[in-house]
Amino acid sequence: MTDEIHEYEHDGSDDSRRSFAKKGALTAGALALGAGASSTASAQEDGNALIFPYHYIPNQELEVLAQLEQSITVDVLVVDGETVDEISQPDEYNGHVVRYDIGDDATGTTGFLFLRETSLSAGDTATLSTDASMFSPELNVLSVSIENDG
Repeated sequence: MTDEIHEYEHDGSDDSRRSFAKKGALTAGALALGAGASSTASAQEDGNALIFPYHYIPNQELEVLAQLEQSITVDVLVVDGETVDEISQPDEYNGHVVRYDIGDDATGTTGFLFLRETSLSAGDTATLSTDASMFSPELNVLSVSIENDG
């Protein structure tokens, strides 16, 4: 593991797209099965979050739709069943389904957000800053500051 922080650069490779598509499908399937039906966690203080580059929209309010089941979050934060150098214990993270309400599209843009050892509740809103950096190239996730709007 290196202490060097990599600024985000979109890879665009077929492997990263396939990996993203598999993880997104897995997470979306979990939500469809009601994975986010109950949430007992407390609100997130201002801090850092992990997010896929495809779901990162800085300075735009997002709303938490649901919290993912822990097992789904762990599955998304590993590669081929193995942990990555940057996340030795993926069970310390809580996954969330979030939506940005942008433009005239009533459904908005939906994505996934991960917080370490804390979480947001359905209905909470937050904003991601513009300071994103590559957290894990292997997972293709960014680290970004998050401000809980309440």
